[in-house]
Amino acid sequence: MYLRDVMVLPTEHSREGNLRLRAASDHVLNTLRHYLPKKYDFNDLWRLVIYLGPNTDGKRILSPVATGGVGEFLADSFDLDGWFDAPQDQRDVRILQCVEDALVERAVEFGTDAELLRNAAQSVRDAGYRLDTELPCSRTHPSRKFRVRLIRRFAPGGTFVIARVTTPKGEVLHEEELLAGAWVVTVGDDYRGGRWNGDALEILDGQGRRTTELACAPYLHP
Repeated sequence: MYLRDVMVLPTEHSREGNLRLRAASDHVLNTLRHYLPKKYDFNDLWRLVIYLGPNTDGKRILSPVATGGVGEFLADSFDLDGWFDAPQDQRDVRILQCVEDALVERAVEFGTDAELLRNAAQSVRDAGYRLDTELPCSRTHPSRKFRVRLIRRFAPGGTFVIARVTTPKGEVLHEEELLAGAWVVTVGDDYRGGRWNGDALEILDGQGRRTTELACAPYLHP
C-alpha cells in the first residue's frame, strides 16, 4: 500500500468548518497530491489525516494505530482561526508548511525517505500553489484544424474546468470556464472521456454518459 492522499480537518469537527476549510485549502492539497512520490511506502498508509488546532478537553480521540491504511496526526499548535483571517497567499504558505511538517515527522518516525516528501512540497511552492493539467477528455478535431483542451485547474475555491480551443500552432481561439469551485472527485467522474458528434465535442463521464457538449463549428472557419 502506497501513500496517495493527505487530508486536513478541524480538530473540533463541524460540517461548516469542514466546508470552509476545504474551500480555502483544497487547491493546495490537490496540487500536493499531484506531486506526491509514486509508489511511496509510508508504513502501509495510503492516507494521512491531519487535524488542525488544539484538542480541547480531549474531545477528538485519535486512533493510536492506523485503521484501513489511514493514519492520523494532530497539529495542535496550528491557529485555525488566525489562518482563516489571513490573506489567501499566507494561507497557502501556512497550510502547506503544516502538511509538510506532519508528513516529514511521520516519515522520520517510520524510517522512510522524508526528502521525497520535502521535494513534493517544494514542487507545490514552485508551481505557485496552483496547478493546471490537461484532462484525458481533450480531443483534436478530425480536420486537425484545432484542438479542444479541457484544463483542470486547482485554485482557491476548489477545482475548475476550462475549455480552451487552440490551433496546431498553439494560438488560442476561444476559452471559457465550464465548471467552478467543484470537488475534485466530481471533475474526475464527469470528465473521463470525449467523442466527436459531428462538429460538437461530447464530454463523457465514467459510465460513458454525456455530461456536457461543446459546439465547435465556428472554429472550422475562423
